[in-house]
Amino acid sequence: MSRWPVFVAVALLLTGCSSAIDGKAFREGSAPGASDAKYPRYEPPADGSGFSDQVLDQPLALPAERGEAGCDWLESIKPDLQPLGLVSTKGVLSGCQFEFPNNKGAQVHAYSPYSWITQDSALMEPVEIAGIKGRTYAFDPEPVTFCSVNMDVRAYASIAVDAYDVDSDEAGTRAEHCELAKKVAEVVLKKFVPLAGGKPAPGTVQEPAADALKNADICEVVKFTHTNYAGVNAGREGAQKGEGPLGPTCTHEVPYAKAVGMYTNGTGGLEAVPPKAGAEVRNGQFGTLKARFEQTAESCALSVQLSNGQVVQVDFVGKKKEAMPRTCVSAQLILSVSMLGLITGDS
Repeated sequence: MSRWPVFVAVALLLTGCSSAIDGKAFREGSAPGASDAKYPRYEPPADGSGFSDQVLDQPLALPAERGEAGCDWLESIKPDLQPLGLVSTKGVLSGCQFEFPNNKGAQVHAYSPYSWITQDSALMEPVEIAGIKGRTYAFDPEPVTFCSVNMDVRAYASIAVDAYDVDSDEAGTRAEHCELAKKVAEVVLKKFVPLAGGKPAPGTVQEPAADALKNADICEVVKFTHTNYAGVNAGREGAQKGEGPLGPTCTHEVPYAKAVGMYTNGTGGLEAVPPKAGAEVRNGQFGTLKARFEQTAESCALSVQLSNGQVVQVDFVGKKKEAMPRTCVSAQLILSVSMLGLITGDS
């Protein structure tokens, strides 16, 4: 098995309760950008390839670390996979792997967001497993038989399962590998995802350490590789450091859009970060942390309060028409990647 999926960006819309802070509140149950007709609303494509429109208020189900460090949960799931004929497990750099009879393999990885896929795909269709929305997909046409499912568990990281023949990209059939990926995903979701009745794997770190921002380079906290996910491909050289009234800033800008990362030097929480004048404001939760969206006609800022009271913010400003419906999903996507980097220490 030699081929691995390559994703482009994903972002998740935050919905839920509303409240106002010096601005207009989102109506109950609305998503950012949906409460006023003057703001374009993102509509995900029916085939499952696009951004998610789901609330991102859930804990990480599995550790976000890559390699063996992210696979400590393998032993605990072995009994649940015995009905599928589980032969062996191991943790490798690309994910947590399972071997089944007849040279069938599966790999679980949970270290990146649910992604907007723009790559040409031989298979792309929506799927629902254990009440969780996602997609089944394959990039390579047959005779390659690799198949994956990617599940939107409404956390910083999605849960993806790849299924394949252990010995050859072209052995077996795509249909049987898609079926295996779905079966493994169902077991994982039901065991570890709260929305499917499970509990996060023990030891899963849900938020950055209290000193995660100590002496941090803002352009490493909100990095050019993070903004790439949302189509802002300015490169390392394009990252422009600055200093705002609350703390350091890093601006990434291309003709499509601009993304500005910021963290506060102070520890006064969201209450110490004034929202944009006239913005529609929504308080909510981002993962397990307190958060706030602020949307204007052309931009959306997402601010998240860390455990020590510091705030990390991504402000996404659309410049082209196609960016406008994506401002909030893009801000959320970029910050989810940044949060994963702060949690794992791997930017």
